[in-house]
Amino acid sequence: MMNNKFLLLVLLFPLLYSCQKYNKAPFDEIEKKLRNTSNETTDIILDENWQKRDSLSYLRFKNVRNIYFKETDSIPNWIVNFKSLKSIESFPNKKKINYIPKHIGKLKQLTHIELPKNNISKIPHSLYLLKNLQRLNLIDNKITEIDSSIDKLQEITIILLSDNIRLNFIPENICNLQNLKSLPLDGTSISYLPQCIKNMQNLERINISNSKIKNINKDILEAKNLKTINAKGIKLDNYKEVKEICEKRNIAFYYDE
Repeated sequence: MMNNKFLLLVLLFPLLYSCQKYNKAPFDEIEKKLRNTSNETTDIILDENWQKRDSLSYLRFKNVRNIYFKETDSIPNWIVNFKSLKSIESFPNKKKINYIPKHIGKLKQLTHIELPKNNISKIPHSLYLLKNLQRLNLIDNKITEIDSSIDKLQEITIILLSDNIRLNFIPENICNLQNLKSLPLDGTSISYLPQCIKNMQNLERINISNSKIKNINKDILEAKNLKTINAKGIKLDNYKEVKEICEKRNIAFYYDE
């Protein structure tokens, strides 16, 4: 008798689960629309009310490639379930995102992170496991540190760290990013550029305007494909030497003389 009851329970479980798929009625018209949208959709927007909606209304979309954040101060931890996710991006908002989920490294297909003008103060260590990441935009946040593990991001071509005023150091490991083309550090408190930058084969642009840098090591100017240095808003002790080398190498050098 007990075995028959157990068998019945096993047979009914999928039906019971489907009936309990959503814990409550849709929170609003947006959630109602989400539930009626084809589960093949590849783009979703998370607004300020995402926490009030059943997460299953979002997680039913198994093929999401792009997620956009609008007027929200947080990113749900459950986004790591979107295994095909390629990019996450926040719109300019009044509300500011405070953190990046600590398990973001599970999103192995992620290529673009666009989270400028937020209140993010820490880059979770797992982000450095995103081996397919090509673009990291954290302009105007509250980043204080770049971990030496940054050299694991071998596919990255641009790291945007401008206007992180609390950032005062970048590790030498950044020189191992041979696909990096642009390194904007303007508006930070960085006072030193690693000499090994000279070995970066594809680096084209360096922006250190309005930083704390007082001296540019002339070896850095040997970087094979360096085309532009923006040093406006600072006073370089070796300005004349840098200018002379830039002119010889045909490097555009922007400076307030």
